[in-house]
Amino acid sequence: MKIKKFVASVFTVTTLALIGISTQTQNVSAATTTTSTSGTIYVTNASGASLYAQTQDGVARIASALGSKTAWRIDKTMNFNGAIYYEVGSNEWVSASDISTEAPAVSLDKDMYINVAGGVNLYDAPNGNFTGNVASGHTMVHVYASKTDATGNTWYDVGRSQWINGKYMSTDNVKQTLTMSATAYDPVVLGSNMGYSGVAANLSKFPRGTHLRITANGKTYDRVVNDTGLFAYSNPNQLDIAMPNSQALQFGRQNVTVQVLG
Repeated sequence: MKIKKFVASVFTVTTLALIGISTQTQNVSAATTTTSTSGTIYVTNASGASLYAQTQDGVARIASALGSKTAWRIDKTMNFNGAIYYEVGSNEWVSASDISTEAPAVSLDKDMYINVAGGVNLYDAPNGNFTGNVASGHTMVHVYASKTDATGNTWYDVGRSQWINGKYMSTDNVKQTLTMSATAYDPVVLGSNMGYSGVAANLSKFPRGTHLRITANGKTYDRVVNDTGLFAYSNPNQLDIAMPNSQALQFGRQNVTVQVLG
C-alpha cells in the first residue's frame, strides 16, 4: 500500500515546522476514540514502524512499515484501549511506541559563537533542567549536535550532555554590539566605482576591512569598511552606508544597531 504523506529523511528534518495538535474527537467504539490532529512524527524504532489498519475490533497489523529515521505528517490520533496510534496515510497507523513527536538530534561538528554578553545557562536536554553551568558570552564553543524542540526552537549540544538555546548562538563571531547614527549615500553619484558593499566610518574606530552588520528598521546590511567621509571622519559614532541613491534618500538619518564581526 502506497504511503502518501512522506515528508523527509532525518537529514532534512530540521526544516520541518511542527504544528500543534488540536480539534475534535470522534467515538469509533467503546474502546476506541480518534481525534483530528496535525503535526509531524519521527520514526525512532531502529527496525522501523509497523503499520496498522483500523478495524471494527480495533487495529490489525498490515504488511508494511515505515523506515527508521524518517518523518511523517499525521492527520489523526487514535486511542485503542489506552494504546496510542497516529494516522500517516488513509487508514494507515503507527504505534506511539515506535515514534517520537520531537525531532531527532542532528550530528554537527563545528564552532559557533555565543552572541550575547554575560552568561548563558546550560541544560541537560532541550527545555530540560539547568545543569548549574554557565557559558560565557561572546566566546566560541564547539557544537556536536542540534535539535529542534516542539515549539520550533533550535538547541545545540556543546558537549557533556549540555545544551544551549539556539537564540543565543551564531555562526558569526560578534565581537561588539553598539548603537550608532547612520546615513546613506550612493558612491556612484560621487563618481566612485567602489560599489555597494562598503560603509564609510571613522578609521580610527573601525579600520578598513572591518566587517559590520548594521540593523535598521528591521533590515540588515552586511558591509565592510572601505572609506571615510568627512562627516564620519569627524564623528566617530557616525556611519555612511553605501546603497543605491533611491534607497539612500529613503534611509535618511537614523539610529542603528551595529555588530562588529570577527
